[in-house]
Amino acid sequence: MSEQSKQRLSRRKFVALTGGILVTSGILAACGDNTATPATSATTAASGTATTAAAGATTAAATTAAPTASAAPEVFGIKLKDLDSGGTLKGQYAGKKLVFVTADGDLTTAIKEVIPYFQKVSGATVEMQTFPGDSFMEKVQLDLQVGHHFDGMAMPIANLHGYAYANQIQDLTPFTTGKIASPNLDMADFVPALLETYGKYQGKLVALPYKPDVQLFFYRKDIFEDPKMQAAFKAKNNTDLKVPTTMEELKTVAAFFTKSLNPDSPTDYGFSSMGSKSNSRWNWTNRLGAYGAKDFDATTFQPAFNNDGGVKALQDVIDLKKYAPKEWLELQWDNGNKLFSDGKVAMMEQWPGLYIISQTDTSPVKGKVGVAVTPGGSPTLGGWGFAITSTTKEPELAYKFIEFLSGKDMQLLMVQHTIDPTRTSNYNRPEVASSNPVYPVLFKSFAAGKILADVDIPGLVTKLNDVEELYVQSALKGDLTPKQALEKMAGDFVNEVKAAGLQK
Repeated sequence: MSEQSKQRLSRRKFVALTGGILVTSGILAACGDNTATPATSATTAASGTATTAAAGATTAAATTAAPTASAAPEVFGIKLKDLDSGGTLKGQYAGKKLVFVTADGDLTTAIKEVIPYFQKVSGATVEMQTFPGDSFMEKVQLDLQVGHHFDGMAMPIANLHGYAYANQIQDLTPFTTGKIASPNLDMADFVPALLETYGKYQGKLVALPYKPDVQLFFYRKDIFEDPKMQAAFKAKNNTDLKVPTTMEELKTVAAFFTKSLNPDSPTDYGFSSMGSKSNSRWNWTNRLGAYGAKDFDATTFQPAFNNDGGVKALQDVIDLKKYAPKEWLELQWDNGNKLFSDGKVAMMEQWPGLYIISQTDTSPVKGKVGVAVTPGGSPTLGGWGFAITSTTKEPELAYKFIEFLSGKDMQLLMVQHTIDPTRTSNYNRPEVASSNPVYPVLFKSFAAGKILADVDIPGLVTKLNDVEELYVQSALKGDLTPKQALEKMAGDFVNEVKAAGLQK
């Protein structure tokens, strides 16, 4: 059998495999927004709803009053100018309709903010279909298999890569390099790490980056800058107190700020994160890249963590348990963030949304939080992307919509809905950079990130996320040594890849 035939067979098996299962994504539940966004019931894009063939969705044509040219919006004092994709939208899609799907919450709200501008200049109607988080992935997968109602989507990156592998979404290169592309598209302006990691898959451009996420390192700036703490730390450790950049520094500082190890500590715990099942693997992946390891080989889909680097990374996580809350293995988004924002934790690794939560008026750490790249310099990347389906009857219109959403100016409209920019130029705008103290570190962290939050192997995202969680938890509970846990994890990886027909 030829290599090409094997690839076609493998892809057919992948489509069959995913057709009857729910493909969920850990990052969807992680709420990496700048505000936590729990799954809610389906919402509408405008008044008036209608049931469509995609059962379970609430749909609506975005009929918000169209903006006028004289009412060009201002964001951070910047008057937005590119409201027609560089003059390429001139009402030529009048009478056409586009169906776009994503999850409920800020993801949808941000897109709805932009839709009226697109409708005005394109002439088209955009119908949003949204689903609550507990059914979103299942509904999209079902439509890709049999419904074929959706023209475009915003989805977690690992899922989009799986759809690309199964040829269910299109290569965007012919559009971005063709005559219909906006002269303002400027692909080089996308943060390079995001375009490479999110947008490109197996040599194709399959998505435009949207809603970037990365694990950040939050710390109590006030106690790090306290002269008394600095003097006490130096007396105890014979070195200056500073924000840790290595794992050894993190352990030393965490011990100093853990009350059970240092009664004079102003905080109960030196370190925290989300340690519960479904979240704990990110503590490990935040360290894998620092030791030159990764979760899998992108060419063979074989595990790439069952080595000294993987073992050291997992041992580091076990070591951090000494400085973490006693309920660490139960901590999720809400209860984990509460400990930090209540002032009980000195340092925490978390998605960017923690910053906003810690700055509420009721938080005792408001104005006292600093942000840095995770120690070791290899943070875990989350994130979403825009894509167009392979079955859309309006591929050009679908592309122009996601291009419009990805425009430099349009991104600023979405920032107010916790959707951070994916373009370098927006991070370099002084008005944007000064609007959120997280942004400079966020930008650095994107470049440093090496591993995705979800295991990016087509059709196996959920299964392999669960495998990682199972064995990270086993190691944290002391049931297995790091070496034993990774050996078993690697064995399960190999078996799942083989069963899915993806072994090369």
